[in-house]
Amino acid sequence: MKWMEPRPRRAAALLAALTLACLLPFLGKAVHIDDPLFIWTARHIQSHPLDFYGFQINWDGRQRPMATVMQNPPLTAYYLAAAGSVLGWSETALHFAFLLPAIALVMGTYFLGREFCAHPCAAAAAVVAAPCFLVCATSLMCDTMMVAFWVWAAFFWIEGLEGRSFARLGLAALLITACCLTKYFGLSLIALLLVYSVAQERRIGPWLLFLCGPVLVLAGYQWMTQHLYGKGLLATAASYATNQRVGGGLGSKTLSGLAFTGGCILLPLLAVPVAWGKRGAAAVLAGVAATAGLLIFKRYVGFFPLSEDGHVKWLFVLQMAVFVLGGVIVLLLAMADALTRRTPASLLLLLWAGGTFLFASEINWTVSGRNILPMVPPVALLLIRHLESRQTSGGPGPILFWVPLGVCLAIALMAARADWSLAGSARAAALDITKELAPQSKLIAFEGHWGFQYYMEQLGAKALDQGRPDLVPGEAVVVPLGNSYLFALPQEHIAAWHSYRFPAGNWLCLASTAAGAGFYSDGWGPLPFVLQRAPVEEYVAFRIK
Repeated sequence: MKWMEPRPRRAAALLAALTLACLLPFLGKAVHIDDPLFIWTARHIQSHPLDFYGFQINWDGRQRPMATVMQNPPLTAYYLAAAGSVLGWSETALHFAFLLPAIALVMGTYFLGREFCAHPCAAAAAVVAAPCFLVCATSLMCDTMMVAFWVWAAFFWIEGLEGRSFARLGLAALLITACCLTKYFGLSLIALLLVYSVAQERRIGPWLLFLCGPVLVLAGYQWMTQHLYGKGLLATAASYATNQRVGGGLGSKTLSGLAFTGGCILLPLLAVPVAWGKRGAAAVLAGVAATAGLLIFKRYVGFFPLSEDGHVKWLFVLQMAVFVLGGVIVLLLAMADALTRRTPASLLLLLWAGGTFLFASEINWTVSGRNILPMVPPVALLLIRHLESRQTSGGPGPILFWVPLGVCLAIALMAARADWSLAGSARAAALDITKELAPQSKLIAFEGHWGFQYYMEQLGAKALDQGRPDLVPGEAVVVPLGNSYLFALPQEHIAAWHSYRFPAGNWLCLASTAAGAGFYSDGWGPLPFVLQRAPVEEYVAFRIK
């Protein structure tokens, strides 16, 4: 059965409509996880545009310079500052502004896909269906914007190299620079395109000068931040990423990396019956059973127990085994494409996907869905290329690809909905708790951060400093038990007062140490999400004696 590829304009309209249909329901999502860091920086930039991190915040229980806390470059914050100036600072306005990077990522995948496969529209649709794309695209953090710059930079670089166009190579260099100044991982794009260009051209040419431009800009950024803040932020972020460590040793990190890859992208796993037929599906089932058996004997992944009171957590073990096999399939897809085609394009896709996996699972301080996101475009392209090769050799036509894609999209929407619920839970907690405590206590303080801190400070509460708590008699202190950077208060000065419980989701959990779900960090758990009801978020209020 032949699959008709729509014309570029029609494909662009369909992809934009699909992306908007998936993201518009989440425009009112509460500020969440590291969103406050970007918003506060954006607000500071409005009054100090050349000193982007020149202020103090209490983010981890201590008052520290923003240049020490923030481990990302400032371009996303500049975009937020511009958006806030035009649209306002409401959640809906800021999320509306972030629709543009999400659509740009999908469109960039489509145009890049025209260089690599015959069905680029399907590849771009596969990006939208990836759970980590929808979760990241509903945030105000830098990841979606970075990958959007990445795919467009790769597209214009390949076009410029093939057409000997200095204009396109120059545009690609600007996009590479923007990618690096959005998130430091964008640096790897320079090395990736260097290897691709050498493989394609078989020699060093004038194109190398265009790759030197971003390097010089980043060297200037390192010098400027050294002058402004007493340390070069590029080197500081690299040190932080490699020296911090959560989630266990090498074996546990590898398992988590595979599970995050399989769960965050998911479609290659769901498409196994289409992409590899009955034998492939049988092999995956056997692999899941074998992996589950190995996990039972391992007992722990990182610090998460796979058994409790002598009873194996079978549902968790089974889901982890499935996700780990999904990660293995992704890597095998990239290696098989490179071995069978042996082209510069296949080398580019292999290094793009494999390099991202290596960084996310073995080098970076934590495995997270945000770090898996750069893998999504190359994996989508690899899957479509494989389906096309099976059609050529008499396998099932790629029209059947839409069935697993629909299932994947439904799960991705569930993940985005769960993250929306979790973010909304913190906002509701801040509003309801301060409303109840305000008539009983003139002063309200709190521990914890993320979105909860953002809304508590908006409502006039103060973040406690672990070094100088400054406890005032009669003051209320709110502690979110599921948050991080919590610290003990002196027991002789506090008395338990109120407790609160707020629901955080229905049938899918993204962030819970009890559930083993850690989309934003494998320090919470070795899976990006778990198919179970999210635990209730608990808060305790103390009164200072």
